[in-house]
Amino acid sequence: MDEQRFRFDVLERLRAEPRTSVELVEEIAAALQPVVGLAYHDNGDGGPVPLGASKTGGLPHVAAGFVWPTEEDTDEPLALVCQINLAEAAAAAPGRLPATGMLYLFSIADGDRAYGYEIDDETTALVHDPAPGPLAVAEAPAELAALDAILPECALRVGPSFGCQDPQPADGRPEAQRFDYDVEQAIERAIEAAGGVAEGVGRMLGDANLFRAEMAECYDPARQVLLVSLDGYSLAREAFGEGQFHVLVDRDALAAGDLAKAEILFEPGT
Repeated sequence: MDEQRFRFDVLERLRAEPRTSVELVEEIAAALQPVVGLAYHDNGDGGPVPLGASKTGGLPHVAAGFVWPTEEDTDEPLALVCQINLAEAAAAAPGRLPATGMLYLFSIADGDRAYGYEIDDETTALVHDPAPGPLAVAEAPAELAALDAILPECALRVGPSFGCQDPQPADGRPEAQRFDYDVEQAIERAIEAAGGVAEGVGRMLGDANLFRAEMAECYDPARQVLLVSLDGYSLAREAFGEGQFHVLVDRDALAAGDLAKAEILFEPGT
């Protein structure tokens, strides 16, 4: 989809909304940042997920030779948080993501540990297969099945979208631009009506918005871009509490298609 045309269509639909004045639409236009939206099909109940499609939970669809990630210093397997078919994502952001490959995010799935800052680089894993062969559903490790730690499987819709970022944040660091509830709902309706995917469970690209000061210190917006952000509560609230996954990648690594160098930050909820 052509980004400029998509932007024009979204703004035209907002101008037709009864709650959006000309001045408000101009404010929204200044805040729009192109991203890739990730949302569930039919509120997360989309039926069986096709092999290789983007999804959250379940078992990963992998090529031969896949090695299941484990928690560092233990043999305990990690749960699949999501898999993203990069061809689907690249179609929503031409030229900004690798055109092929699969991206997988794994983590411990334990709400108590999520609130305790224990979801970190030792208890998560990012796997990037840039050119996978034929895919098959991975066999669940016995330990994972025994712990009942396989997250519910839900298909993801992946498509062009917009986030709203403050164009002039007070301290110069990225900050989300918020509008009242009705206006934000109108923005989501406009994105969907224009053929995009309003951010539901997460997004790709754009700026990371980290609300905890200690987490924000780990993010350098001049050097890094948000690869994936996922709302833990939407994924499985008992597994991740109200936390948020942020996967950050150096801009040079992203340009080179080297997504395996990305860093995973999990921001615990309140």
